Amino acid sequence: MQLFDFGVKNSSTPESWYELTVLAVYRLFLSVALFSTFYFKLPPKFLGSSDADLYLYVSLLYVLIASVLLVLTRKRWGRFAPQVTLQLIIDIEIIIVMIHSSGGLTTGVGSLLVVVVVAGGALIPGRLAGFVAAIATLAVLLEAVYSQISGEDNIKYSHAGLLGATFFATALMAQVLGSRLRTTEKLAEQHADDASRLTMLNKHIVERLLLGVMVVDEHDTVYSSNQSAQALLGVSDSINGEALSAQLPELLRQLGHWRLGLVDATHEFQPQPGFAEVLPQMIKMEDGDTLIFLNDTSELMQQAQQMKLASLGRMAASIAHEVRNPLGAINHAAELLNESETIDKKDQKLLDIIQRQSDRVNGIIDTVLQLSRRKILNKSTFLLSLWLESFVDEFCNNENIPKPAMRLITAVPLSQVRVDQEQLRQIMVNLCSNAWHYSSSSIATLESPQVVVRMGLVNNEIIIDVMDDGPGVSETALPQLFEPFYSERTGGIGLGLFLAREMAQANGLRLNYIAKQGNKGFFRVTFNSEQQGKV
Repeated sequence: MQLFDFGVKNSSTPESWYELTVLAVYRLFLSVALFSTFYFKLPPKFLGSSDADLYLYVSLLYVLIASVLLVLTRKRWGRFAPQVTLQLIIDIEIIIVMIHSSGGLTTGVGSLLVVVVVAGGALIPGRLAGFVAAIATLAVLLEAVYSQISGEDNIKYSHAGLLGATFFATALMAQVLGSRLRTTEKLAEQHADDASRLTMLNKHIVERLLLGVMVVDEHDTVYSSNQSAQALLGVSDSINGEALSAQLPELLRQLGHWRLGLVDATHEFQPQPGFAEVLPQMIKMEDGDTLIFLNDTSELMQQAQQMKLASLGRMAASIAHEVRNPLGAINHAAELLNESETIDKKDQKLLDIIQRQSDRVNGIIDTVLQLSRRKILNKSTFLLSLWLESFVDEFCNNENIPKPAMRLITAVPLSQVRVDQEQLRQIMVNLCSNAWHYSSSSIATLESPQVVVRMGLVNNEIIIDVMDDGPGVSETALPQLFEPFYSERTGGIGLGLFLAREMAQANGLRLNYIAKQGNKGFFRVTFNSEQQGKV
């Protein structure tokens, strides 16, 4: 077994220089203490007892050298291993002179050399550590020999030998402990690095989850939230560290009910007007915080709508077969009866009613069949502002609407979208027709149009708002606004808005009614980030 590794390892890491700086500070403190003790004649009294002048000069020199070495160490001057070796040899030489001027090895001052040897074993593992121990041992033996030559009595070489053996033993122990300490330190650094990488990996995974994740502490303060949660809730990154009640009072209310253990404490809610409904799920963590998962219910709604449409399609096929044939016979019979010369005016009105209502029923069947025949989407990328300009002109011409009655506002003219243009046209036709129907009958001007189509950017999402100057949707109609076969318009069949939302969901759009004060409101079409871009 080798006591010392004869391959020198020049460990010049920042941690090694820090350890050397600690040794330099200790050296300065020791030199000041040895000088002050002698100068102010403090105990122990044996310091400088053999040669007071020599001790005074050497202790003062030690203070100056310790100060210089501290400065050099702080500036990391030179190579590490030679720097440490030089400093330790200087310590050995000065302490040996102090031992000689204080009465020799019997005073116990030689124990200060043990610290020097331990520092050598810890800071410079390898043959230099053994070299420092050998220098210290040789210095102690030379001091004993010189003391005997000088005529001093009571010289014990056994004491010098025991001290030398202590130097080698402590150097070996310091080397072994230092090696294990460095190995442990490297392992700890590796584990810390692995933990840091794992933390960053988890952070990136959480940030890119489509599922919203939010952590709330015991004081209802948002500790952390990912990008999906911020997008679903319509908030920014500034919500981290902010009270939940500041921007999300409804979520705070459901969190309070969940903590109380109430049944059905959490349910879907709309965090901001025009946003998709969100379903929160809450989990209690070990440290008292609450982990909240936020699910976008729009996808579940789309699946439910698909199932509804599938059932409606099967029903529509049955309706077409069972109702259309007798309806056609009724309509044909009414037409034949209308051609009869014996029909008076009263019966003529009844026949007109039969024909109109037959046509209405036939229109309902056509609309229901349209629901069941979902076309394959033909998506394309185009400039939305140019498309809207063309649509508004075409809509005004088809509906005979005067130009001042309808205004187009485009706040982001260079934005592109990727949707099915034909289905987007049907959505806009439905919304604009409703807006024109419910607008006021006053004469429109350029300053006060009856219908406004506004394209803008809200929460980094492109939106189209369709607004009119009419009374707005009543509170009784709001809960059933997008339900099929519900309409407050005279003669309406209640499938227009339902069809518009179905086509919007098929294209990944959101169609909502944004209610405002005084029953005023408007319809908004929202394009998500996957469907938009800029030229």
